[in-house]
Amino acid sequence: MSASRFAGGADARFEAFLARLYADATARALFLADPRGEATRAGLTPEACDALAAIDRVGLELAATSYERKRARRRR
Repeated sequence: MSASRFAGGADARFEAFLARLYADATARALFLADPRGEATRAGLTPEACDALAAIDRVGLELAATSYERKRARRRR
């Protein structure tokens, strides 16, 4: 899914929301429990909410784990 599909300032909100999902385990757990609700509460457009509700959950978790490992290596 590409953030470029969403117009105007929604791009930045979408990208920031997605980045938070990758970086914050608590935010990710809340999202996975209620994807559309969390996206709506973040002020995303209905189109962005639809895209996020259909996100590959396994892929999201795998990417988050990979990014966390990379951050941990940089901290060493």
